[in-house]
Amino acid sequence: MKQLFLFTIVIMLSINVNSQSIKEYEQKIAECWSKEKYNCAEENTLDLIKFVGENYDDLYLLYANLGTIQRRLNKMEEAKISYDKAYSLNNNSCDVLSNNASLKRQMNDLEGSLHDYNLALAIKHDDEELLVNRSYTKKMMHDTVGAENDLLIVLKNNPENYQALTNLINIKVSRGDFEFALKNYNKMIADHPGEPILYNNRADLYLKMKEYDQAFQDVNKAIELGEKYDNAYVTRAEINIAIGERKKALKDLQKAIKLGNQSSYVFELIDECNRY
Repeated sequence: MKQLFLFTIVIMLSINVNSQSIKEYEQKIAECWSKEKYNCAEENTLDLIKFVGENYDDLYLLYANLGTIQRRLNKMEEAKISYDKAYSLNNNSCDVLSNNASLKRQMNDLEGSLHDYNLALAIKHDDEELLVNRSYTKKMMHDTVGAENDLLIVLKNNPENYQALTNLINIKVSRGDFEFALKNYNKMIADHPGEPILYNNRADLYLKMKEYDQAFQDVNKAIELGEKYDNAYVTRAEINIAIGERKKALKDLQKAIKLGNQSSYVFELIDECNRY
């Protein structure tokens, strides 16, 4: 009996040590992630995977997290391998399928992205985030009808879904349905008057409608509400370019860059301004 008792104690101590070590790894990974030290997060996640071994119940989550970390490091192929490993360990995880679908879209594998979103939605039929993301993939595939249908499903269940309504408005605008877009932006702004993104989006709509005074009024309101909202400076630059005020546009574009907007589109607009 003594031997059995001692053996039990050893097993329990081993479990406690393992649990404590796993928690320490998880805390270190979370700390690295919060400080945007993604190499550190990747290294510790790989070490944790080795530590827990192949029989760990939540191993698929570790690989899924590893894939997300690797995406932040722009290691797309490695991230795909990690997500595929996570899927092989648990093919019923909507989070794994959604992450893989998003990565495939980022890598321009739109068919693969759509396939994974379909699989995820077969598990969670009315998941709003999955439907919005599948809609975006369909839009990139130029299936605007399919994209619109997904968004309408979301809005039928939740009329207050911001992202779905905004994406639907963008589809309508691409078809020239400015009336629908303006009506809905007006309502959204009335319901949420403190959101700079809504004023910026309506300013962009007014720009497309060539109603520049209203566009300036909205984009200035967006900047007033969010001084560090870089997209608003880009929108104001676009309006200034449209009316021939390229020096003012350059100033706003430089401000957007200082705020962290390093998109190729911003530099294209700068080149356009400098040509005149």
